[in-house]
This record gives sequence, structure tokens and C-alpha cells, in this order.
Amino acid sequence: MFINCFISCFFVSPNLCLLLCLAEKRSFSFRLRRSFGDGGSTNSRNSNNNSSTCTNHNNQKRCSTPLTPTSTSTGRLEVPGAASVSRRSSIYKKPDKNDGGQIHLIPDVELPLMTFADQYNIEKTLAEGCFAKILLCRHKPTSTLVVLKAVHAELTTIKEFQKEFHYNYELSHHHHILSAYAVAFQTMDYYVFAMEHAPYGDLASNIGPNGLHENACKLISEQLSSALGFMHSKSLVHRDLKIENILVFTPDFARVKLCDFGATTKKGLLVHKVKHTWTSCVPPEQLELIKNERFQCLPVSDSWQFGILLYNILTGNPPWQSADWVKDQSYANFMKYEQRKTTKVPDSFRRFSPRLMRCFRKYLSHDPEDRCKITEVAKYMKDRWVECRISTSKSATLISPTNHDQDSCIYLNQREGRLSGDENKLRFKRMMSTYGLDIPIDQAMVRRRVWDWLSTCDANFDPDVESLHALDLMQ
Repeated sequence: MFINCFISCFFVSPNLCLLLCLAEKRSFSFRLRRSFGDGGSTNSRNSNNNSSTCTNHNNQKRCSTPLTPTSTSTGRLEVPGAASVSRRSSIYKKPDKNDGGQIHLIPDVELPLMTFADQYNIEKTLAEGCFAKILLCRHKPTSTLVVLKAVHAELTTIKEFQKEFHYNYELSHHHHILSAYAVAFQTMDYYVFAMEHAPYGDLASNIGPNGLHENACKLISEQLSSALGFMHSKSLVHRDLKIENILVFTPDFARVKLCDFGATTKKGLLVHKVKHTWTSCVPPEQLELIKNERFQCLPVSDSWQFGILLYNILTGNPPWQSADWVKDQSYANFMKYEQRKTTKVPDSFRRFSPRLMRCFRKYLSHDPEDRCKITEVAKYMKDRWVECRISTSKSATLISPTNHDQDSCIYLNQREGRLSGDENKLRFKRMMSTYGLDIPIDQAMVRRRVWDWLSTCDANFDPDVESLHALDLMQ
């Protein structure tokens, strides 16, 4: 019938013939779909629906969504058996290298309610702070020694706890970051997760009043810069770097690990200042903020705290109380030196070599834009850091009284163990030329002034007073 209509219309109107052909083509495709059916697309939809459900052997629905990465088939979190607990395999989408990828996708995990006594024997409390306490426990089924971090439920939200646990767990595969096990639960008062045990405690308990040796400091700084560099590559900022958050695993400091990720934040987010931290570790740009003011989280804050940490390890004390150049004179002196407003090295930094002072200038720059990356310390590993050795004995600060005449003779006549006059001239000239200064020195005038000063001291010398002072010191 279609052919007869086509022949008759062809002689009448070619345009009408073309319209008939298009109508017949559409009708043919519709009949073809009805004759074969639409089973392929229907089956694909059914398979997609079945992929998001889990069934048991009785064909009963058990769960409607895939299990969370930290859950087992029963819906409970894994319990650590041994120290080498297998880590979960990722079920996230392909990570974005520029943004840190899956590490920023924090899962919403439902924490099971239990007590410590259900599976753990608490042996002792390692540390306790305002927000959490650290417990050394033994896992009952396996007799494994683990550390439980119990965070007060009243002082933190479950989202903040999940963030800390997630970041610690995802970063655990780095050699110098504390391993967190795939277990977390809640009690009536705490949110708890398990970590590995550091047998030698934190770095604060291993540093003496005069700091550590230069080689030990280099070992520690190299490991920490590697851990922090790894975090920064994942667009994460630690924000709470201090000696209490570094754990020691060997007595020679060949293996230390970074811990405490409660303040860890994604780079670029707006955050508040970290609560309950040492004021000396807070960067100056954060000290200038008013209360409850937010700022952008950047890796340069870790660089500042890393510089404070280096000084603390080498000396046993922080360089200043706070990075406030108005209230803290120690920081004001360093800021003048760092900004090259003076050539005088601050008194608390005089024991360090010029190369290490260059390193401190880069890490402790007052302007955050001028600070170096956290891995910059690798450039200074082969250099000497400390120029003079300071006695570590407690009696080093006691200076016995000596006779002024003997001191004068030693100062004027003793040449052994000191630089010669020519070497002193060359050293001073080299130091001054570094800053573009050239000051002539008249040695005769210097010698005359020294003699004048000595004669003044002899004129004011009272032997009775000095003997009484010496007697008081001996008592």
C-alpha cells in the first residue's frame, strides 16, 4: 500500500512523497521496539537497584547502603587484635591529587556504645588534659598493649571526634605519623579510639633543661619535616606542633612520630585560634587577632611552630613567651635581627651557627608570606648548628670568685686557645663587610681604654667586701 501511494504521489508532488517516507520510517522503528521489547534497559535498571542492597541466604534485605569503611558486616567497628591491624581498603572515588583526594571525605560513622571493661584492662593513665586523657590498656582477647585516647563527650562534638580519628587513620601509613587502629567506640562520658603505644613517651619528657645534642635534633627535625611535608601534600595543616605532640620510639631518637590531630584542618578553611596551646607556639599573625575572629588556615603556621620546636629541642626552652614585639623584648630583639634592622644577634641565639640562624630567619619570619616550606630544613642537615658547647651540669651557672688582678693578667697576657690579633681583625672585617660596613679600628686606642678600665677597677676594689662576698658564696 505504501509503494502504491508513493508512486502516485511522486508524479503529483515530490515534496509530499518525501513527507510520506519520513512518516513510514518513524512508524517502522516504533513497531520494531514493540516486537523485540525493552528488556535490556529494564534489566540494567534492576541490576543497578540490586547493587545498593545486601541480602542474606534467605533473600531478606539486610542493608540498603554499602557499609562504611570502618564497619564490618555486623555494623560494628573492628576491634584491634594485634599491633599490625590491617587497614581498610578505600571505597571512595578516585582522589584528586591537588585537593588531597579521599582524605577530606570524612565518613559519618555510628559509634557503638560500650564500656572500657568490656574488652580492655586499663593499666595506667599516661596523660590527662582538659579535653582528653590517654590510657595504656591491654586488649583482653589478644593481650595486645594499645593506647586509648578518650575525649570528653561534653567538651567536643562527635563530628570533631570523627574528624580527628579519620585524619589520624588516613595518615597512619606514613612512617613518622602515629598509627591509629580501626576501632572507635563511645562510653557514657567519652569518645574513644585506639592508637599504637610509644614506649619512651613524648619528646617533652626526654628533653633536659639544656636541650638535646645537635645530632639528635637533626634526626628529629628530619623525621618531623617528612611527616609534615606529607600532610601538606594532602592539603592538611597540623596547627598544634609542640614537643608534647611528638612521641619517641627509640632512645636515640632514630624513630619519632607525630601525633594529636585534633586541630588538623584542610588548607584554606576559615578557623579560630587553637585553644589550650602554648603561647610561644602561636604565630604572630594569630596573636594579633581579636577574640572569636577567624583566619585562613595555611601551612606557614606549621613552619613557624617547626622553628619554635627546633629552638626548644636545642636549648630546652622556648625562645620567648609570646611573639608580641610590644610586650616581649626577646621577640622584639629577634624581629629586629630577622628584618635586618640590626646586625646584633640576640643573646638567646648566640650559640648557634650562621647557617642555623639563616634557617631560623626563614622559619620564624614575622611576615607569613616570607616563611619557607616545612621541608626547607633538609638544606641545613650537613651544616654545623651549634658553635659553642655549653655545660649541661647544674653547677655550670655557679661562677667561683677570682682575683681581679689574675683576671687582668689572663685577659692581657694569655694567648693560647684564642685567636691571634690578625685573625681577629680578619674575622671582624669579614663580618662587617657582609653588611656593607667598613669601620677602621685603632688598636692603640683600644689597648689604652682597656688599661684605663682596669685601673678604675683596681681603684674601686675593696678586699674586705670581696672576701665577705666570697665567704657568702662558699656557705
